[in-house]
Amino acid sequence: MHRDFDNSMRERHAYILKGVVVLLFGILGVRLYMLQIAGGEQYRIQSKKNTMQPVAIQANRGLIRDRNGAILVDNHPSYAISVIPPRLLANIEEGACNGLLKRLGQIVDLPCESIAEKLKTRHLYFYDPVNLKRDVDFETVSVVKENRYDLPGVEIQIEARRGYPIFDPPAEIAAESAQPFPLAPHILGYVGLISPSQYAQLKTLGYRYGDQIGKRGIERLFEDRLRGQEGVKYIEVNAKGREVGNFPEKTSPPIPGEDIHLTLDWRVQWVAERAFADSMRGSLVAMNPQTGEILAMVSKPSFHPRSIRDAKAWRLLQTDPALPLLNRSLQGEYPPASIFKMVASIAALDMGLLQADDYRFRPCRGGMVFGNRRFGCHDKKGCGKINLRQALAKSCDVFFYQLGLEVGIENWHRYAHLFGIGEVTNIDIASGGDGEARGLLPDRTYYEQRHGAWARGNMLNLVIGQGELLATPVQMARYVSALATGRLSTPYVIKGTQSQTAPLSISASTIKTVQSMMWDVVNGPYGTGRRAQLPDSAVAGKTGTAQNPHGEDHAWFAAFAPVENPRIAVVVIVENGGSGGAIAAPIAQKTLAAYFDYTDPKPAEKWVVDDQKARMDE
Repeated sequence: MHRDFDNSMRERHAYILKGVVVLLFGILGVRLYMLQIAGGEQYRIQSKKNTMQPVAIQANRGLIRDRNGAILVDNHPSYAISVIPPRLLANIEEGACNGLLKRLGQIVDLPCESIAEKLKTRHLYFYDPVNLKRDVDFETVSVVKENRYDLPGVEIQIEARRGYPIFDPPAEIAAESAQPFPLAPHILGYVGLISPSQYAQLKTLGYRYGDQIGKRGIERLFEDRLRGQEGVKYIEVNAKGREVGNFPEKTSPPIPGEDIHLTLDWRVQWVAERAFADSMRGSLVAMNPQTGEILAMVSKPSFHPRSIRDAKAWRLLQTDPALPLLNRSLQGEYPPASIFKMVASIAALDMGLLQADDYRFRPCRGGMVFGNRRFGCHDKKGCGKINLRQALAKSCDVFFYQLGLEVGIENWHRYAHLFGIGEVTNIDIASGGDGEARGLLPDRTYYEQRHGAWARGNMLNLVIGQGELLATPVQMARYVSALATGRLSTPYVIKGTQSQTAPLSISASTIKTVQSMMWDVVNGPYGTGRRAQLPDSAVAGKTGTAQNPHGEDHAWFAAFAPVENPRIAVVVIVENGGSGGAIAAPIAQKTLAAYFDYTDPKPAEKWVVDDQKARMDE
């Protein structure tokens, strides 16, 4: 009986076990049906997504062109080796500097430790490619391609590196040597790697860690327009991160950046830059006085924008005592010297204190005693008995000492302020990172606050453009442009900008008289600016030699032409250059000649004063 009971129990257990097995296979079958039949398409798509990885396609930055369309900055293809961290790290032990990591280092000629250090950024920017090396030669690229299946996550990218065309000299000009630097680097600026702080701010705009971004000048000012919009392609990778296919139908091509057109004329810029000797430090600003357009802007010494890619070269630029990165045109502050004598001249003429041909003041004997101090004239022998017209042509300091005392600090300051001295010009390029210096236009209050009292003797320095008075070259370019047209304009370098202009509160007859006196400076028999003459265009100008307590005098020259219808104004300063007439005037003359050669091939009618005011009295 027990045997029958045991057999019954065994049969029952067997049935239960069979039922469980059938139930499990039933569940498995239903699940397989759900996965492969009912939900097969959904999971196929999900599986495809799991193996699909996006790869960014860099957009070409927009070009930077001059006023006539000539390319000043373009793009050159350059190879870069980068790593997608998840795909590489899946195949190596964290922190391991052997095997795959060591082999990669040997191929790209980087220490394994250096690669490991770069990969630490994965904690913050895990899905962004880590750039290992830029500007890679083709041989290295070939080795990476040959070993691509053994280097998971390693990508070859073609970057658009900024290129700077080397211009041939303009027609009829023989270059003594090759162009050493790109034209106008202080205006163009440069691009560099996005910093961690910038990335944190800009990642929502689509920037990736390791992207290039405008750091200075036009590159920074118009980063949003130059950058363009990157594209994307999708690749298929296997479980080990190796690329096994792609999805061309899903590729979105990049959109190139917008071209930026400047007001510069590369031919005038080329000549202006070459007019400075390699050893010179200084600035040149050439401006259309009618519109405010900057035709050329030079700051010396110069630099190559690509230096930012080389850590050693960049450190040298930053520590160079010659300050090549300083944009002297906007940030250099100098005493304007005798090119500022037109301010006192205008004040005296406009207020009716004297006429251009009046012989009112004591003769110049080479100096003048005021108080207990003797103030000298640049002409040690003396300029003799002269009038205002002759005094400006000869740049007689003694005459202007006396004129400054008669005009007074309040009137002198009021007329100087009309020309925007002591204020930024608001030139558009200043927003590109350089900023713009204000200079300094002192008044009576300034001396009372700084020195406790105003002394009339200070006027003797201010009237000849010395003392605490400071101005930038771009301020002086706007100043001489206003003398040429009777209107104060805002300078700009972006083509199409609408410049703000305002007429000077100075009589037209006063402006015309000062223009004729500046013509004398260049064309009269005793003029100090005769080296700025042109054969076919009337040039008006003024020389200046600024005393410098730290070395040799600075050389200034300011001019505009043609006098009858001014289309270009030029200001030049050469630091420690000495005489403005001997050093700065020839640089301006070459720039003026280039402008008329390339923009006005027809000879201009010579401008002659219609009375005897252009002639110097013997």
